[in-house]
Amino acid sequence: MNYCFNYNRDTEKSKYINEVAEWTIKYNSKDNTLLDFLDLHTNKRINLYIENLDVDIKFLQDLLNKYNNLYLKLSVKYYDIIKQDKKLFSRYFFETEVDNWETFIGLCEWGVSDIYIIGILGFELDKVAEIAAKYKVQSRVYPNISQTIWEESNPLKTFFIRPEDIDKYSKYIDIIEFYDADKQIDTYYEIYCKDKKWIGKLNEIIKGFDSELDNKFIIPRFVDKRIKCGKKCLKGAPCRMCEDIENLAKTLEKADLYVKAGVYEKIDNKREE
Repeated sequence: MNYCFNYNRDTEKSKYINEVAEWTIKYNSKDNTLLDFLDLHTNKRINLYIENLDVDIKFLQDLLNKYNNLYLKLSVKYYDIIKQDKKLFSRYFFETEVDNWETFIGLCEWGVSDIYIIGILGFELDKVAEIAAKYKVQSRVYPNISQTIWEESNPLKTFFIRPEDIDKYSKYIDIIEFYDADKQIDTYYEIYCKDKKWIGKLNEIIKGFDSELDNKFIIPRFVDKRIKCGKKCLKGAPCRMCEDIENLAKTLEKADLYVKAGVYEKIDNKREE
């Protein structure tokens, strides 16, 4: 599993900018330094974000031919153009965030290189990974945002990824990006890639997580079913895993206990490890 940063004024001085495998840069027709930038960074995968339709197609094709490490990240404005010629670009994907199987399969069949996986598909990552492998598509996710189409959903039933669980998701996910985090990019990278833990409330690192639930009281098995549960609780199945884990977390918090290496430990209020 790799990480991708947006390369811009907020992130170019990141101490981890050269450590991550991918950068996404936004195409600017007035910027005449693009070729110099691409020549300088042939060791990185570069995603060139094309937002508008006023970019010369031949120019983009020539770039792809010259730079094997270059991919086009296209806005949805390019849907109709690609529909007419699926092989217009050799390496491309869309900014589209996909939360349903029809769109996911459709984009795979178009021949995209990557797909952003969000929402309910985040609970069927075993199936997503299997199909993505068949089409040689890479899956991309935002771990730091609570994703749901129903605002009043139980926050624990929305799609997000805790830092503690990131390694288990690596079996199913190819690329991690952080949502709306350019100004705090080093902090997020350290939490998810270096520390792989968060001792505090989830809403402090997961955007839109509408709960005061403290992460250190969530037991490790939370992730095991979540990766491939398919949200069967919404389909009539008698699953109350999320409710049970939430209730247990609140009970542990009241008792000042948390789970560390599979063992319940008393919290040292003077120093939390």
